[in-house]
Amino acid sequence: MKQPILQVRDLKQHFPITSGMILQRQVGAIRAVDGISFDVFEGETLGIVGESGCGKSTAVRSISQLYKPTGGSVIFNGIELTTADPKTMLTARRDIQMIFQDPYASLNPRM
Repeated sequence: MKQPILQVRDLKQHFPITSGMILQRQVGAIRAVDGISFDVFEGETLGIVGESGCGKSTAVRSISQLYKPTGGSVIFNGIELTTADPKTMLTARRDIQMIFQDPYASLNPRM
């Protein structure tokens, strides 16, 4: 059986909401990404689509470890990225690619 090149399990990215200027305390959290899971196999292409502000970019940044995820695991080519040391992450990032949509080349949803 083929092994996935990317495994994402229960990925969460929550951002704290704080109160107070000097003595800040957390009063809540924004759940930008809340428990996504999927596999990507060799030869497959993954597209993430959704409405503006639904967490697409945050999910991709969490998968690539540009944001440290609040929870879950990301395994890329057998390497657990959420616990990888900086040297391992540098090596892994050479093989990770994100292509963001060109807003000027996309269709206007109001047309």
